[in-house]
Amino acid sequence: MKDNIISFIVTCGGAGRIKYFPGTFGSFIGLLLGITIILFTSHNFFLICFFALMVIAIFSTEEYLKTSESSDPQEIVIDEVLGQWIAIAFIPFTSLSLLLAFIIFRFLDMTKLYPINKIEKIKGYIGVIGDDIFAGIITSLIIITLHIFKVL
Repeated sequence: MKDNIISFIVTCGGAGRIKYFPGTFGSFIGLLLGITIILFTSHNFFLICFFALMVIAIFSTEEYLKTSESSDPQEIVIDEVLGQWIAIAFIPFTSLSLLLAFIIFRFLDMTKLYPINKIEKIKGYIGVIGDDIFAGIITSLIIITLHIFKVL
């Protein structure tokens, strides 16, 4: 029972078990869920949800990894949700910014450019979740910078 709940959490209800591009699908779920929370509640509530989900993700991912043969199973997509949430947490809330947040985050998450690739190599939940959090932070900084310099 516990393993089923853990699996349900880390795969975001099974979305991570989609055969093709589970990370992209997890990111898209994260984007839609994040936008929905912000639009229908408040930005502060969104940040509370982020930190709550972070705690849940850390515990669940660590437990899931104990029974996994892989150090970073592709079916774990809760990390993509968290990364996508960081990517949109502090950017201007425009359609273009949100679209760019999705595209840039996915690019960084898939390519694992330096220093994201270094974080991914850390064992355990830190490596699984940390690379996505860092990709989200970089994404957010890129979009904020583009707005500051009036490119967007």
